[in-house]
Amino acid sequence: MVYDVLIIGAGPAGLAVAARLREPTPSSVFTDAEHDRYQWIKKYSGRMNLLPRQRDAQRSKCSSTCCRNLRDNATNCDEEEMNIKVLDSSGSKWLASWKNNFAALGISHLRSPMFFHPCPRDRDGLLAFTHETGRCGDCVEIANCVGKSMSKHRRKRKVAQGHSVGSSAKAVLEIDERDRKDYFTPTSDIFHDYCDSVLQRYSLEDIVEQAQVASIDFGSSAEFGSHVDGAPETKVFNVVTLDGVTKYAKIVVLAIGSGGSPAMPRHLSPAEKEGACHSTQLPKQAFLSRSVRDKIIARKPTSVVVVGGGLTAAQIADKCIRDGVRSVWMIMRSDVKCLVKPFDIDLDWMTKYKNVQKAAFWSADSDEERLQIMLKARNGGSIPPRFFKKLQTHVANGALSIHTHTAIEHQSWHPQHESWRIETSPPIPNIPGTIDYIYYATGVQPDVTTIPFLSPLREKAPINVIGGMPCLTNDLAWANDVPLFVAGRLAGLRIGPDCGNLEGARVGAERISWAVHEKLERQRKGCEEGGDEYETLCRRVGSLNMFESLDGCEQ
Repeated sequence: MVYDVLIIGAGPAGLAVAARLREPTPSSVFTDAEHDRYQWIKKYSGRMNLLPRQRDAQRSKCSSTCCRNLRDNATNCDEEEMNIKVLDSSGSKWLASWKNNFAALGISHLRSPMFFHPCPRDRDGLLAFTHETGRCGDCVEIANCVGKSMSKHRRKRKVAQGHSVGSSAKAVLEIDERDRKDYFTPTSDIFHDYCDSVLQRYSLEDIVEQAQVASIDFGSSAEFGSHVDGAPETKVFNVVTLDGVTKYAKIVVLAIGSGGSPAMPRHLSPAEKEGACHSTQLPKQAFLSRSVRDKIIARKPTSVVVVGGGLTAAQIADKCIRDGVRSVWMIMRSDVKCLVKPFDIDLDWMTKYKNVQKAAFWSADSDEERLQIMLKARNGGSIPPRFFKKLQTHVANGALSIHTHTAIEHQSWHPQHESWRIETSPPIPNIPGTIDYIYYATGVQPDVTTIPFLSPLREKAPINVIGGMPCLTNDLAWANDVPLFVAGRLAGLRIGPDCGNLEGARVGAERISWAVHEKLERQRKGCEEGGDEYETLCRRVGSLNMFESLDGCEQ
């Protein structure tokens, strides 16, 4: 069997792609003007030509077919439903790894606002779902984002009344009061329930298979012994799992997150792994080690070190204290005040002025320049203000000690005592002589070259790599003639600094979907190069004047 699309990864990015492939009328990334444009097209598509008269009959035929598909089916992209398969190493259900991470750290709320979600149909879908299920009270407002703007009419009235409007009122506010409803964080349960409703809407519940990919190759179907539509020269992907099962697909989407290895300050020996771990290992093991649990039960003093200054480090420190650890020491290289911000990227990349930042990113002269823009916008790990208040409470209670501009200089593990002895630079006063456990919340650096199953493909189709991320096409494809698409953080050089969050997943899914439909449409209907459905839609929603299309329409 040859699948139309094979998605590797059942996380939010993979879900966003699968949902978008089944949604012919996306609106979550449209502006109000584009919404009006689409509704106009939908209303008149059956009574007029949507293309100029000089277009050939084949293009018109492709256009009318596409419009009919858009009008007649609200959930399927074609009369013949696209054959999609998803492989995930964590489980046979969507968001298995995501949910395991949330459970391991006891995360109650997301960090992202209400309009960050994987559904392509409605930007406000998560907000509407929250109202529909009566759970608005469970959401938490994101502080320090929304400010009250002063209209010019109100300003004139105040000046006429002799009041001073002040310099602060003249300042440009990133988010005004009318958007306050968007800047709440949903609970993890609300988000997961909403994702379940998305799965039901697009009939995606039963397409995930638990399997770990061992290799991906691309070549003619005859080379792999599988004929597509009786054409041995047709190129397909040959995907082999660790179990030895081979799957064939016309298109592959890689949605595996960073794809790199944990950024560990030092290598841990097998013995040292008894007393330390990286945060990525927590879903696969007990949060507290056996020795720490035994000490807590025996009411003995316990001390834990958390290395890192981002949200994951803060969540680990908070959970350790809630689980009974007496003393937690957070060690980070940067200043904690620089790390406190609402989101993982700067606010000006998310508000109504975000196009200014994205225009600068997309117009960069090189991928090296784009990488520097990304690093500046993200600026390492960060902690939202709401969670930082929790840390301050722990500090006030004496359970937590935060040390900035500090690093572990030397550490030694003593198996007989099941404890560490560490030396820091600069030295930390009053730190215990023995540390029971060390958590490394130092993140994962994206690096496509360390993904073993891509080795055969990289040999056949080499690609430039900058900052661990591949230099993809604008459609997020590996190459124009290699339809392996990349979603998530590895697509950062084309998506931007938000590539790793839910908004970046949805934007990437939009680009991938257009290109996937174009390629499959060429195979199914034999459209000529340059006269395909993809270009037809682009001209209709882009440069074509809507009133020119009325020429020749029946009165």
